[in-house]
Formats: sequence, C-alpha cells, structure tokens
Amino acid sequence: MKTKINLTAFLTLLLGLNLFAQTFSVDSKDGRNQASFISDAPFEKIVGIASGLDATVMINIIDVTQKPMGKVKVPITNIKTGIDLRDEHLRGDMWLNAAKFPDAEFQLTGIKNTTSKELNDSKKVNVTLVGKFSVHGVTKDIEVPATLIYFKESERTKAKAPGNLLTVNADFNIKLTDYGVQIPSMVVGKVDEEVKISVNFVASDANSGANMCGTCGPKKSEGKCNPCAMKKAEMKNNPCNPCAPKKK
Repeated sequence: MKTKINLTAFLTLLLGLNLFAQTFSVDSKDGRNQASFISDAPFEKIVGIASGLDATVMINIIDVTQKPMGKVKVPITNIKTGIDLRDEHLRGDMWLNAAKFPDAEFQLTGIKNTTSKELNDSKKVNVTLVGKFSVHGVTKDIEVPATLIYFKESERTKAKAPGNLLTVNADFNIKLTDYGVQIPSMVVGKVDEEVKISVNFVASDANSGANMCGTCGPKKSEGKCNPCAMKKAEMKNNPCNPCAPKKK
C-alpha cells in the first residue's frame, strides 16, 4: 500500500512538472533574432552579425533546472562584417568553411546557477546554460552566462508575437584554435584568437506544436520523439516524424 501511494505521488509530481514544460520557438525570418561576434585584435576590431537565427527551447517555467532541452542554430553564410570580401574569406575553407560546416550550433543540456528556478511574468532570471557548442566541425562542452525573461501573453506582447514569450540573452567567449580554426600569418594582429559571441532572441510557444517530435536521422533510433526539434509548421504529415498525425 505504501509503495502504491509513493508511486502515485511520484506520478502526480511528474505530471505536474510536465504540465509546466513549454516549448518556445523563434521566427527565423525575424531579423531581430540574431547572433553577433567581436574580434578585438591590436590592429583591427571586427564585428559580425548573423540574422536567420533558429532556436527551439523546451523549459519548465516552474523549475528551469528540470531537464531543459533546446537548440540554437546560426547559418555561417548569414554572417556579415561590413566588408564583402572579408565575409567571403570568413566563409572559405581556410576559416569557417561554410560549404562543409554550414551552421554554428548550441545544444542545451542543462541549466544551473539560477537566481530563481521559477520564471515569473516579466522578471529577469540569471542562469548558466550548460551544453555543447559546435562550429567548424568541432564540438565542445561549454557553460554560458545568460538571462531569461518570460512574458505571459498580453495585448502588449502581441505587438511582438502571439503566445507566451521567452527572451534569451547570452554572451560567451571561444578560442578559434579550440575549434580547429588557425589564424594565417598574414592577418596576425588583425584577428584575435579569442572571439566574443552574443546571442539574443525572442521565442514564442505559439510557434511550437503540442506534439514536438524529431526528424529522422540516419539511424532508426534517432527518429524517436525529441521535445525540442520540430516546429508546428514542420509537423503536418512529415514522414520523418513518428509522432505526426497519420494521413487518413
């Protein structure tokens, strides 16, 4: 009897946590969702901005540390530094090699060091995002300081986007050599080995379906449900989505 009560309590708690898990996705066509980088070398300061940022985050608004998941993806070809020739070099095989490695990605696996575990309407929460950052074909475990703000849908927020909103602002540094990018001798002093990256976006739960499932990978095991993969628009009759409604 005691085991049954404990099991019931556990299932009730688990269900309660799941009820507060929400999935937020960005509108990748909104140019205000973007990533930027700064290379501050002795002879030259380079600022790059990339639009077309795509992101999906599943987070429990009553306890953000409870199994958060998410992915942020930025197309390398979208990076603009203000000089076309420099942008072309940046995308080339001597630098980020966009033809072979088209995206920079951050995969969220955890959240810690929170000033508050709960997201309350319009209240800023400082956190550390734990995950894996990939660029130039190299993936590293990283921890990223960030701020999260949750907004319940209102007439004011609808001017930005429908649905409940989650804003994310994050800043972190990487070393180019850690990701297999070597600075040619001809530009030493013009490109800093350490680059500061900033990511800023607003995501809405109106962009995500209630049935978040992953796309098919090369293995069957990779086609299982993934709560932070697909957006609502991508779910309908998708043959690679094991949870999508079947055609009648």
